[in-house]
Amino acid sequence: MASPSSSAPRLAFVSAATPAARNARKKLEKRYGSVAPAQADVIVALGGDGLMLQTLHRNIHRGTPIYGMNLGTIGFLMNTYKEAGLLQRLR
Repeated sequence: MASPSSSAPRLAFVSAATPAARNARKKLEKRYGSVAPAQADVIVALGGDGLMLQTLHRNIHRGTPIYGMNLGTIGFLMNTYKEAGLLQRLR
């Protein structure tokens, strides 16, 4: 699915396996569009610190910014999850 607006960054969403994280991913993909991580301007990680570290490790060679939102047990490295206003927060 492509981004809703050509001026908006291309977003890739990755999520933890928990129902809350998967549900949030579906909502965000529907609202903001989604591309594969290799084509993304920003990767949004939905989960806890473990997922954030895993996402950083998998994508470090791309140099793509990664924005994490806490939907896990421990979220010290993560931002608060909010569906609305994501593009403003990414800027």
